[in-house]
Amino acid sequence: MMSRRKMSKKILVLSIAMLLVGALAVTGFAQQVISVQYGEPWKDLFESAIVEFEKTTGAKVDRMLIPYGVDMWEKIALDFAAGVASDVLMVDGFTIADCVEAGYIHKLDGYVKEWPDWGQYYPAFKAMGSYQGHVYGITLETSANAILWYWKPNFEKAGIPMPWKPKDWDEVLETAERIKERLPDVEYPLYIPMGTKWGEGATACGIYSEILGADTSEGDRNRLWNYTTGKWIGSSPAIERALNFYREVLSVRKLCPTEAMYAPDVWGEWRRLMREGKIGIGQGGAWEWAEFWPEAIRPPEEQRADFLGWAPLPGSGDPGTPPIQTISGGWTVAMKKEAKNPDLAWEFLRILNSKERLAKWLALAGKLSMRKDSAEVPEYGENKFLMEIGKLLPYTTYRDAVAGYTTVSHYLQQAMEKVAVDGLSAAEATEWYKNKLIEEFGKDQVEIIR
Repeated sequence: MMSRRKMSKKILVLSIAMLLVGALAVTGFAQQVISVQYGEPWKDLFESAIVEFEKTTGAKVDRMLIPYGVDMWEKIALDFAAGVASDVLMVDGFTIADCVEAGYIHKLDGYVKEWPDWGQYYPAFKAMGSYQGHVYGITLETSANAILWYWKPNFEKAGIPMPWKPKDWDEVLETAERIKERLPDVEYPLYIPMGTKWGEGATACGIYSEILGADTSEGDRNRLWNYTTGKWIGSSPAIERALNFYREVLSVRKLCPTEAMYAPDVWGEWRRLMREGKIGIGQGGAWEWAEFWPEAIRPPEEQRADFLGWAPLPGSGDPGTPPIQTISGGWTVAMKKEAKNPDLAWEFLRILNSKERLAKWLALAGKLSMRKDSAEVPEYGENKFLMEIGKLLPYTTYRDAVAGYTTVSHYLQQAMEKVAVDGLSAAEATEWYKNKLIEEFGKDQVEIIR
């Protein structure tokens, strides 16, 4: 017969073992590690999620912060190519298709199907992280691109009535001409992102919105990709009109000197010029409401309205064109295809994208949400700027989720330089662009719209 002391010892050992098993059952992932990569602008969002993740799962996170000043997508793309990308990482929405084709990212269909929050995402932003009907990225933030920001003190000095709501491109140009005439110290009466140094910013924050506003949407006449025929649009009235608008602004009317388009840090330079009152009107994204100023010198939100005004980018004014046109981009957060523990990586994605955390961070950062329920979180719902600019989302679309888009976008950036710097006409630049697409994809994959 076992002695009482031995029995008590055995019961104690069993109890401790059961407690350990129970703790492991609760956390499920104790003593495991995932790697997470994120950019410094998103640091607060990711750090708070990491704290909760480590506390609730018992797992650990190997952090990889990409600091300000580093081209984030270039860094991530190089890590993918070298096979050293993190388990969880940020993927710019416009590169999802190329990342899938390259075999870099993990399909999330099964996870989002069981995730109640997925129903709160607007369809356009579900599509932004998807490719060929499958989900690969959860959109982390979005924006209404092609906002026309204007510096109120300059408008006041030039005698331009506010609030300013231009009805077409001609009114935008006329207002910029008035600023140029009356305020010679304003270096950029109308600043629009242009060229290869701006990269995708020149497309997403710049010319794609002009293309969308330059013709009717019927038959995808105002896009770069025809979803009906499954071909790239090499030439169209919309592309030529948009290039001609750039030619007018940069080459003909000299409203936007090209020097800033080739600055070492084009984003930083354009923000400096705006906050220092060197720009009259600037075409950019909704996130600039906060990011025109570095955090250390950022005025409180109520004071920003004394300096900054905004208006939707109008259509060209040609018959059948939309009155307002915008395009939404955004970074997604995704999972590496070779993640050693996909379930653990998904648990981090779920925590990161929770309703309260996301809405509070977006409100603090002054960025638009892609979730319907963010307005229920007081910090977001009480933000007047976000609630007002969010009214543009019904007008928005997204960049073409098609493999090859990044190449097409680069050729379009070069076509912008052809009219702004090299002196080509819009028709000549469009012809050059069409030929580059044919050379890249083949004549049978490129169409001409007349």
